[in-house]
Amino acid sequence: MTAAGLSSAAAAGSIADKGVEAENHVAAGDPTAAIETLDAAIAEIWDAMPLTIRKAVPVDSATGYGVYARRDNTIYKIGEKVLVYVEPIGFAYGRGPLGDRLISLGVDLAILDANGDKVFGKEDLMRLELPVRYRNREFFLTLNINLETPPPGKYTGRFLLKDNHSDKTAEFEIPFEVAG
Repeated sequence: MTAAGLSSAAAAGSIADKGVEAENHVAAGDPTAAIETLDAAIAEIWDAMPLTIRKAVPVDSATGYGVYARRDNTIYKIGEKVLVYVEPIGFAYGRGPLGDRLISLGVDLAILDANGDKVFGKEDLMRLELPVRYRNREFFLTLNINLETPPPGKYTGRFLLKDNHSDKTAEFEIPFEVAG
């Protein structure tokens, strides 16, 4: 993997150099500069990494990054919604209407039955765009599966998260059951 044209070894050296630079800032009494230096190192790693799902969990509610009530089980009644809290990392930033940055992700969904057969599929189920002034990394989204008419049984929701500013994608699965 490369970072801004650097080989992995060169990128690692660059990141290590930033660590030394940050230590020097702290020693000089400038912790703000140390944080900015380490933030630049994280940005270098972020840009080089694939789109990755750090966390994807069924929840009862989610109101912010890391602020969610995890669901006790994944058994749902017909008519209930499967709500999934997702923390993607490694996405790219485009230009937004503020003239700064834009996070833009699309989502495809396939629902598989217990045999692995696709019983529902929808490309471009959702598109999320969030204008941001900074390279925000504490970012989350919630995804819903509406269970209006499926027969009782075990299913898997297979999500494909697509970065609209790069060719990066990440797939993850959430198993759930519809009670009879």
